[in-house]
Amino acid sequence: MTISGILKGKEWLLMIFLIIVVFSAMIAPSSLSFQGISAMSVYGVEIGIVAFGEMLVIMSGGGGIDLSVGSMFALSQVILGIVVAHGFPLALAVFVSLLSGALMGFLNGVVITKLRIPAIIVTLATMYAYAGIALVLTKGIDISPFPASFNFIGQGMILDIPFQLIAIYVPVALLLYIFLQRTDYGWNLKLVGSNALAAQYSGISLNKVRLVAYVGAGLLSAIAGIIDASRLVTARPDAGSTANLAAITIAVLGGTKLQGGEGSIGGTILATLAITWLGYAFGLANINAVYEEGAVGIVLLLTIAAQEQPILLKVFEYIHSGDSSHA
Repeated sequence: MTISGILKGKEWLLMIFLIIVVFSAMIAPSSLSFQGISAMSVYGVEIGIVAFGEMLVIMSGGGGIDLSVGSMFALSQVILGIVVAHGFPLALAVFVSLLSGALMGFLNGVVITKLRIPAIIVTLATMYAYAGIALVLTKGIDISPFPASFNFIGQGMILDIPFQLIAIYVPVALLLYIFLQRTDYGWNLKLVGSNALAAQYSGISLNKVRLVAYVGAGLLSAIAGIIDASRLVTARPDAGSTANLAAITIAVLGGTKLQGGEGSIGGTILATLAITWLGYAFGLANINAVYEEGAVGIVLLLTIAAQEQPILLKVFEYIHSGDSSHA
């Protein structure tokens, strides 16, 4: 069997994951401890939920991508903080924050589907727009404090396991899995992403399917933003500044095809663990965050290279054939 026949799909993800785990253990051995994994999962929940939204958008095809997830993450928690600061009940503030995230995603989707502007252009513009609105609303100042009861969402523990992992991330992952595997929309999303013409002939509205994906990305970004605000007990206009690159990397590494039509909840979970582990190890080793972003970027490039242009696999085959000739 050729190397390219081996390193496909989940096998490629597993190889990258193992490399990251070994590398993380080398630079920060404590990252492999139970306490380390528990602490790491706290951040992994947030970026993992954002990555689910990115996965939906990319699956919808048509060049779908959302560069504004980080800005929606920030603006939604700023709106949460503002509503709380004006004395409204926390439950209402959370609802308004979630609604704002969905509306931001809706705006992205409407402009992309109705005006036929490429997603990368639209979401690049809204990335700056949403981030700018967050700065204007806060004048660049973090919003705090929040009611003490709110802190449990991002800081609470159940049997030494983070509350947000058990009560939010796992249910969201299960609901999305059911949504994609057991509903008409899930099948429509895959067909629209993989074969838009066939979807049209089947009577499926491409615009509606893609619009729902962008709304989902906005809503999931807002959920992650709320968790982040609870964990840090503050709403920050610059929150989620690195979420865009990480979310795209996780989605693609997790098996989401850039052409659309394919995506995996399980793969995205494993990819989230890999990228989070890498970032956590860099932090423990006190390595500059710039190098962490560079490492994530390299993982993204390698993943895209393997998915789009299997040059790396050809190199592996060449090396493998060379080793065989010397045997």
